[in-house]
Amino acid sequence: MVILIADDEADIRNLVKITLEENGYTVLTAQNGKEAWDILRTKDVNLVILDVILCGQTGFDVCEWIKNNPETKDIIVFLFTALNQDHDYHEGQRVGCDQYLTKPQNPKDIVEKVNQYLNNRYQNQTIQ
Repeated sequence: MVILIADDEADIRNLVKITLEENGYTVLTAQNGKEAWDILRTKDVNLVILDVILCGQTGFDVCEWIKNNPETKDIIVFLFTALNQDHDYHEGQRVGCDQYLTKPQNPKDIVEKVNQYLNNRYQNQTIQ
């Protein structure tokens, strides 16, 4: 399974990347929305973890693009952000995110959510 982490903070990207790799995932990283889009256009990604506050496009923008694009609409999207107001959660729902995680977050908890979503998706695909 391939996961893309898009976050402008290198420390967060690297911490989450290392934790996911220790749990058997292949992890790609992007530091902004444009890099995330470029990766999503060229790589087969199963799940994206997006910071909302990115240089250029926001995580909301990238999530909306993913969910509105026929080729990427089935990718699981987690928004991972320090924004925790009600309107932020509602915007995340509006753009179609699958999970809204607020920072700080224990990386092990992120792995648990990733496992849960990917296992559910895999089970759903094998049943169909």
